Amino acid sequence: MTLLRWIAGGLAPGLLCLLGAAPSVANELVGFSEDLPPFAYLEGGEHRGLANEVLDRIAQRAGLSIRRYSQPWTRSVRDAQAEPNGLLYVTVRTPERELQYLWVGPVDGCDLVLMKLRRRSDLRFEPARRSGLQIGARRDGPAVPRLREAGVPESDIYQAPSSEVAIRMLYAERLDMLAGLHLPSLFQVQRNGLDPAELHAFHVLQPGFGCYFAFNPRVDEQLLARFRKGFEDLRASGELQALRELYLRDPGKGSQR
Repeated sequence: MTLLRWIAGGLAPGLLCLLGAAPSVANELVGFSEDLPPFAYLEGGEHRGLANEVLDRIAQRAGLSIRRYSQPWTRSVRDAQAEPNGLLYVTVRTPERELQYLWVGPVDGCDLVLMKLRRRSDLRFEPARRSGLQIGARRDGPAVPRLREAGVPESDIYQAPSSEVAIRMLYAERLDMLAGLHLPSLFQVQRNGLDPAELHAFHVLQPGFGCYFAFNPRVDEQLLARFRKGFEDLRASGELQALRELYLRDPGKGSQR
């Protein structure tokens, strides 16, 4: 296998951009996501989840091709920035990210919440106080700046390398609380064989910035316009809401492409 074929196979989309060979073709967008069920995840080598289902239906309506990569968040951010027709999903739309992307959505409201174990009923969120409690949040995620804005001391914030690590630390009581998205956290709990009934979302840290498709500002304007129209048509038809209700009720019942 030649080096060009190895790159074209999708093992290094960011490297392809750096080499100057355009990885996208006419009518093609390149999507980058992390493992974030029930919104986006790989199952049997297939891209599954609510956001991927939405992408499939938009592509069909708008006559677009969307090539996708599921990889760690930091790498997805980097590669979406390197690919002019790149889109990052799902992305929580926060003030500090507002000017970095062109936004289509939301796919879901995505409240940022504080979670704790039900057995830790004694714990209270008192951000103005230096309590010594350890509050976990994914590094580079949207919850870290929200904790700071709430007045939580830097010494009380633990920036975990991934949401899975943070969940395991919470259940081991190495963290007292966890800040993030409730539904994906529940899925991480289930994946790790832990008890989802123990995870209690007790405080809304930031209501509904929303989870969006975030486009590279250099995206082809016509491709973006077609994608945006496909999304709006999907929303107007009621399909988006039906998909959301299906996945949020039972994410295992999405399409079996």
